[in-house]
Amino acid sequence: MISEELNELLNRAYRYSLSLTNNKDDAFDLVQDTYLKLCQKNKPLVISYFITSLRNKFIDNKRKEKTENNYLNIRLTESENPRFTPEPYLEILLLELKKRDREIIFLSIVEEYTAQEISDLMNIPRGTILSILARTKKKLKGKLEEKKKVI
Repeated sequence: MISEELNELLNRAYRYSLSLTNNKDDAFDLVQDTYLKLCQKNKPLVISYFITSLRNKFIDNKRKEKTENNYLNIRLTESENPRFTPEPYLEILLLELKKRDREIIFLSIVEEYTAQEISDLMNIPRGTILSILARTKKKLKGKLEEKKKVI
């Protein structure tokens, strides 16, 4: 039986992976590959290290795909996180964001990371993270209000 702490770690990693891949199967594979790699190397299973390793594995996979000329097909997926259930048009708006902006929004809102934690994880200055968060939230709010007027 899997411990509650490990289960929570894997669930959080899966949600983050899903925000990167936009595909349930790819997200699951990414978490599984990362977990296996960390276990084989006897690395610590703590969330910050796991998320960083997962993100690096994702980037490595994308680089490999580029060299093989297999480009990512973005697919709309339903969120697995019960705390985060966006309406359909919000999902579309999120997919329209740059991948970096979507990742920052996800880490901030869903995973509740601070700007400093996001900065450390993504290797981007804290001020830039704060600017991206403010600008992206304003952009999403504006587009949602436009959509409400149309509906």
